[in-house]
Amino acid sequence: MKPISQCVLLIDQASAWAQAYAGTYKQLQVHTLSFEPLLQGDTPEQGLRHWATNLLYYDLAIVVVCPSNLAWVRSQLHYARTYLRTPVLALVKDLQPVAIQDMLDAGAVDFIMDYRFATEFSIRVKILQQRLQKSFSRSSTVPQRESSSLEAQEPNSLEAYTAALATRYAVHSQPFQQAKNTVIQRFEKAYIRAALVRNQGNITRAARCAQKHRRSFWELMRKHNIDAEIYRMPACPEQPSIR
Repeated sequence: MKPISQCVLLIDQASAWAQAYAGTYKQLQVHTLSFEPLLQGDTPEQGLRHWATNLLYYDLAIVVVCPSNLAWVRSQLHYARTYLRTPVLALVKDLQPVAIQDMLDAGAVDFIMDYRFATEFSIRVKILQQRLQKSFSRSSTVPQRESSSLEAQEPNSLEAYTAALATRYAVHSQPFQQAKNTVIQRFEKAYIRAALVRNQGNITRAARCAQKHRRSFWELMRKHNIDAEIYRMPACPEQPSIR
């Protein structure tokens, strides 16, 4: 069974019509989340980027954009782009081409018209995943100078991220052991996926790179319902269907 990708659809009052798109599309589960908490007194610099950690729970964030919220969403993407690790797809309605280009320039990785969502969403996301995987594979070979710089920055970045994540769980009164298990589960899933992306779905090579026995690696794949097949870059993506 292929894994279910979790997507979050970010909406506000002006885009409440998009709630109708929540549901399951083939192997994509779409949930809705209201933009409104971000509209209550937050400056652009303090808005969407504060949700960057929360969005890590999802494989894709879908931002609903229409003329009434275009300027605000565009500024949110601009200020959050260096903090977001979850790709953002713009679901657009009644926008001119120049406005759509602005969304892409601000940080959205792709867009889809609202009237095409039900029929095209699955295939567009699959193509997007393949494109991001190829980009990740190319960027995995980092020049020595850049690599050294990244290694020097990693401890501080990791400490800051871990502190933010732990604080969030503590503030929401999540038990320590439960929070710890959640972090471990997310790490395992992300690591296994990244290893498979780097090795184009070859389980043996991915396990070797992870310095794990192939059976142990495969057990983690089964635990997190990860199918190596989707990382093998099929030459021709299958046609979309809705379930």
